[in-house]
This record gives sequence, structure tokens and C-alpha cells, in this order.
Amino acid sequence: MKGKCKLYGTETELRKSHIIPKFAFDYMKKTGGPYLRSFENPNKRIQDGIKKYLLGERAEQEFSKRERWFTNNIFFPYLTQNQQKMDYDENFAYFIISVLWRVILDNLDNPLSDPKKLDFLYQVVDEWKEFLAESIYPRNYNDLNVMLTDRLTSHTTNSRNADLYLSRYIDATIIINDDYSTVGVYVKFMRFMFWSILKGKPTEGKNIKVQFTPSVLTLPQVVQDDYFGGFILRRIKEIDNGPVVSKAQHRKIVEEIMKNENSFWNSDAGKSMLNDYRLKRSGGM
Repeated sequence: MKGKCKLYGTETELRKSHIIPKFAFDYMKKTGGPYLRSFENPNKRIQDGIKKYLLGERAEQEFSKRERWFTNNIFFPYLTQNQQKMDYDENFAYFIISVLWRVILDNLDNPLSDPKKLDFLYQVVDEWKEFLAESIYPRNYNDLNVMLTDRLTSHTTNSRNADLYLSRYIDATIIINDDYSTVGVYVKFMRFMFWSILKGKPTEGKNIKVQFTPSVLTLPQVVQDDYFGGFILRRIKEIDNGPVVSKAQHRKIVEEIMKNENSFWNSDAGKSMLNDYRLKRSGGM
């Protein structure tokens, strides 16, 4: 399909670009089953993330280069080796912005809130585009945050899916409070949360800020921000209160698990489901 590349502005053959990188979906399937289900429509199987005609080949290659850097230096070292300190360079900020930028573009195409109150997001898109395409430092929208989650040992909510969300779910949205005084963009896949507060008070915490220069990602991390904590809790509750799978689809899921039951319950997805069941039985404590 011919069109204008969203990153470089050139007329070119457009590729169908993933909003959230493909490697996240590949790893999720590898560690929990061959099919995914969205909580908006749990009766529909999905095998991949949302893709749109956004970028030309040059832009795709630039984004792919940073995705490879992230998987080699952060993603796999944490998930497979449990590394607690990881060196990073400017590729980390580039990767995060490249994903958050695509999430904003997707949301501007499908607005869920008052578009007029979010007009400034076009300024964010333009400033981040200059960074991604021309390495111009974003002076107005440079707040980047990362949080790496782990298997829950306890929680004080009555959620049925807290561990599943924090350790497995893929999620992306615009963060908005009631009066639009706080606006941000957020994406999560597996045990990685990334967000940027674009309007309002930045999130407070320990070891969560991402620099645009070489630095170290150090664990443990702490978020000391009631608003962001409340936002995460609301996302988990949306899963708890969302549509439930039909009886027919439930049977299919059980049949799929029973084909290799031991393998499933020993997978990351199975361990997460068992942990949520354990936490629920113990009252979350």
C-alpha cells in the first residue's frame, strides 16, 4: 500500500506496523499457549497484535533495530536471567518513545475521550517524531518511566486477576483523569510497564525514570504515586468486571489445556493463574 510514512513524511510503500512490538506477542504465546484472547472480547482468539499502515521500510528498520537492542539488553536478561541491574544507552529511550508514539497515533485514530481536550497530543507526536527521525531531544515531553513487575506474593485488593495482569497482560491506553489535568500514555506487555506523563505532575518513585543518556536500570523499583497506583488498579478491575468467556469457548480452552496439562501449569501463564487462585483463597495476603 502506497502512502506517507508517519515518521519520515515520505511517499513510500507502507508496511503494516505493529502498535506493540511483535516480540511481546511471540513471547506471550511461547510461554502460555498458541492463542491469545482480549478481555474486550474473550470469545475471539487472536494470534497477533494490532497492525496498521504507518511506516515505510526505512522507519521499520530503525524501530526493529531498537527492538532487537531492547530484547537483548533488557527483555530477556530480566525475564530469563532475573537480572537486577541492566546497563542501557540512548537506545532504551528511543525504544520506549517509539512504542508510546505508536500508541498515541492509534488512539488519535480511535478517540475514546473528548478529542478537543487532547489536541495537544498532536504536539507530542510531532516532538517525538523529531526525536525518532532526527535525534532532536524532546524538551517538552521528556518524562519516561519504566516499571518491571514480578510474580505477586501478596496484595490488598480483592482482584481475581492481579498477577495475570501484572505478569502477563498486554495493554495500552491514554491515561486521563476526570478533569484532564493529568494526561499520559501507557503501554504494558508481560512484566514491563512504560509510561510518560504528558500533562500534570510526573509520577514519583524510585528507580523508575529513564534517562536519554547511558545509565543503569536498577531493581527494586518503587512507585510512590497514588494516582498511578489507582490507574493500575482500575485496569485490573476492568479485567475482573469485563466480559466473560462463553461456555463453548470455556470448553475449548479446557480442552486445549488438557492436551498437555502438566506443560501448561508449568508455563508462565499457568503459574500466574495458579498464583491468582492462591492469593484469592488467602484473601490476597
